Amino acid sequence: MTTASLPAAGSSTPQPTAWLLRIELRGLRPAIYREILVAPDMPLHQLHSLIQAAMGWENAHLYGFAIPGTGRAASYWDVPPRNRYEPDAARMNEPFMDEPARSDAKTKLSQVMTAPRDKLLYLYDFGDDWEHVITLKKITTTDAPLPTLVKAQIGCPPEDCGGPPGFAQWAMAWHDANDPEHETARAIFEETGREPGQLDFGALQKAVQRLQKPGKNR
Repeated sequence: MTTASLPAAGSSTPQPTAWLLRIELRGLRPAIYREILVAPDMPLHQLHSLIQAAMGWENAHLYGFAIPGTGRAASYWDVPPRNRYEPDAARMNEPFMDEPARSDAKTKLSQVMTAPRDKLLYLYDFGDDWEHVITLKKITTTDAPLPTLVKAQIGCPPEDCGGPPGFAQWAMAWHDANDPEHETARAIFEETGREPGQLDFGALQKAVQRLQKPGKNR
């Protein structure tokens, strides 16, 4: 796990409001997660870009957000379309639905999460189904530029490896030289330039920093 210093709150001068989000991949142990300070007025399509940068994904597939309701978060596809938010490319694939998903570009984060412990689902790749559970951990103030990557644990899985079950399988094969899929597993991870689970926190920080607007929240 790698952690950056969380900016201090409570100075005598007014500071922008920030939300601390925890973004965790579902179905994997130990947990693969990121903690990020973001502006609450961020549109969901920009949050998508932020998650891609912070996790280390390649932004090569469709995605969507969903409000899971109260209690234990349901899976993305169990959430009715009226509570899902997707880009136009994904919504065009649902012409048969009476009520297609809403536009993620027209919805702000503060409209779907309002208080600590609220949850939002983010699904990346409608095939591998990389489901992320986003939790609003804290509402705070900071003069740090937003967004800011605060904490990260374990590197992102490779794209197109079969979702969480596939990642677990290929990671085991990578570590076992006697596994008949060992060489294939090595090839899969060599494309990422990382060993299974390897985390480059500095590279993720830089990717997130590129999304900061010059002069904002400084």
